[in-house]
Amino acid sequence: MLNYKEFNNCVTKINQWYRKQSKVLTVTTSPYNTTLIYSSIISEVISQNGKILYIWGEELGNRELINNIKLKNNKVTYKFLKSGEADLDITFTSFKNIINIRGYYDLCIIDDISMFSLMSKENIIELVEGMYLYNKRIIIYSVEKVVAIGERLDLSSVVAKRPFVEPRIIKTRINLEEDIPYALYEYLKWFRDNKRRVTIYVPTLDKVKKIYDYYNEMLKVENVKLVAFTRGESTRELEKVMNIKDRSVFIITNYYGHYLHNINNLDIVMLFSDNRFYSYKKILYLCAEAGKDNEKSGEVLMVSRDVSSDMEISKTISRDFNKKIWEKGLLRY
Repeated sequence: MLNYKEFNNCVTKINQWYRKQSKVLTVTTSPYNTTLIYSSIISEVISQNGKILYIWGEELGNRELINNIKLKNNKVTYKFLKSGEADLDITFTSFKNIINIRGYYDLCIIDDISMFSLMSKENIIELVEGMYLYNKRIIIYSVEKVVAIGERLDLSSVVAKRPFVEPRIIKTRINLEEDIPYALYEYLKWFRDNKRRVTIYVPTLDKVKKIYDYYNEMLKVENVKLVAFTRGESTRELEKVMNIKDRSVFIITNYYGHYLHNINNLDIVMLFSDNRFYSYKKILYLCAEAGKDNEKSGEVLMVSRDVSSDMEISKTISRDFNKKIWEKGLLRY
């Protein structure tokens, strides 16, 4: 925890909201912010014999939250459920299993921040509508306010000491399957010289092969380990490649996954970034992955012929994250 003032202020406002009549609270923040802001309200609900439903992107309980809550109450009961109903203080489930969960809860927390999110705004709205009648109060943890009802609380990152990475746009008329823009080539040389790990995203499996073949045969960037990685492949070999110390690693992929969270010194390139494969939420989470190193943030480059609405939205939201950081005086440099 790096910013206790922001953290404590958020906890206080969540507790104040819970004592009001408002049913829905949206806490907007940048991806991968802490979930410990909910420890206090969860403990209060449990002390009143209330039940909590926690929905997120994992197939397990939120260990960060549980460990913190158990410091004050080691008798708290919890479990991850795929279906049904259980007599527990905290029921954890995932987005894909929520349709099978039964019961009425005093507090529902929809956590779309802790894990790489593939949930669209429309998905979250449908989920809130489905939860509305079966939960007394609802908190939505998201990068944006997705429903018009309820209150909103903006939370800056309390675990990062650097600005949020804002994506850069490189517009080009070049056929990216057959050539490479000069500006991108200069970035790739810089990544190589600094022994960075670079994920180069493309929207389809077919383009993974085409871009890999082109970069491997034509680009010929020396001192770079080039890897093609697709959904379904084991991450074990990828992890071995990541241990290379004497040169940079470029990963060409169309697969979003948690494996990114284990890669340090990360830069991200999105080729054909005007393709609908790149939603603004995916772009924001990729920016968060590039910025997870507090010592030195990476670059996020969007390369395309045109600028899509999702590209524009991602730049607006990321800029808004940083605007709030500066307005709150959380950064002094």
